[in-house]
Amino acid sequence: DSAVVADRTGATLIGGESSANLGRGHQLPPERIQLVATGDSTRLGAFTVTHLESAHCPPDRYPGQILEPVTSPARAASYKCGEAWSLLVRHDSGRTALVQGSAGFVAGALAGQQADVVYLGVGQLGVQSADYIRTYWRETVRAVGARRVVLIHWDDFFRPLTRPLRALPYLGDNLDVTIRELGALARQDGVSIHLPKVWQREDPWAGLD
Repeated sequence: DSAVVADRTGATLIGGESSANLGRGHQLPPERIQLVATGDSTRLGAFTVTHLESAHCPPDRYPGQILEPVTSPARAASYKCGEAWSLLVRHDSGRTALVQGSAGFVAGALAGQQADVVYLGVGQLGVQSADYIRTYWRETVRAVGARRVVLIHWDDFFRPLTRPLRALPYLGDNLDVTIRELGALARQDGVSIHLPKVWQREDPWAGLD
């Protein structure tokens, strides 16, 4: 849906070759498609966003790259995972955040990076082993020295946002396990965990100074 969102909002679509091919298939103008590679930084208003290589949470049901433009309608298998990213966001004020969209990681990819807050994707994390969950925390939250974690990608995305949020069905995930395991790690590291509320504006850095 990234190309559709970019088209409807007038935004520039920023990503790897797979994202670019979604934009091309949706006939976005070339000047509104920006290719990036790991380590590249983009200036967006008062923010600088740096793309670092990451991975999709296992199992990646549609692995591989999108090698040619995808034109809708298309089969689900046409929308391969493509590039996964860890996004480091820095505001001009010096405040920082990491956006980890999917509960996957590349070992060592965030070494030496810093972020005050992590928006931590946890979809399907609750069906992973305890060892995987601990490693995921170490390679993301602990790696950047975050003091606050905001859990994202935990809700049932098959429901419209006009209805209250609820967790993914147990068939696909187990949020209770995720909360229990991450809660123990957070207490150990002195990190706060937060579940956002839909449509409610929040300052993720509030109270951290």
